[in-house]
Amino acid sequence: MKQIKILMVTLIALTASTAAFSQGKVAVFNMQAAVMQTDAAQKHLQALDSNADFSAMKAKFENLRAELIKLDADAKTNQMTWSNDQKADFKKKVEYKSADLKLSAEKLKSERNVVMQKIMKELGPKTKTVLNQLVTAENIGLVLDSSAAYYATADFDITAKVTEKLNKAQ
Repeated sequence: MKQIKILMVTLIALTASTAAFSQGKVAVFNMQAAVMQTDAAQKHLQALDSNADFSAMKAKFENLRAELIKLDADAKTNQMTWSNDQKADFKKKVEYKSADLKLSAEKLKSERNVVMQKIMKELGPKTKTVLNQLVTAENIGLVLDSSAAYYATADFDITAKVTEKLNKAQ
């Protein structure tokens, strides 16, 4: 009796998997990566990088980072000879610079996110159209977000194909 149940479960599983395969193949896709790798998106990001205000923010970030690295090196070299007051002043200076660096990084990230949202808004509908065309052309029955897939080989990833088609469509 137990063997019959196992046989029935096996047959049902085989039938279900056959039905799944007859629906088409499975693919994974990363919409953000597909859009952000397009030529149009790269032009928007290059425009941001060449923007004077954004460049100034990046320069400030890099200067703060360099100052913190220099302060760290100074501390490693001279900290043993510092008085308690000097150590407290140093700690305060590092905390202020670190806070400035963090704020600067947040500003840069915010500016980049604004541009990325603009790109996604602009190219999102085109991407969905291209994806649907690719799904139909390649008889794909299921498309998963690449972050939802536990494992997928590169053969299952259609992100680059969508990016290529988006570049040709523009």
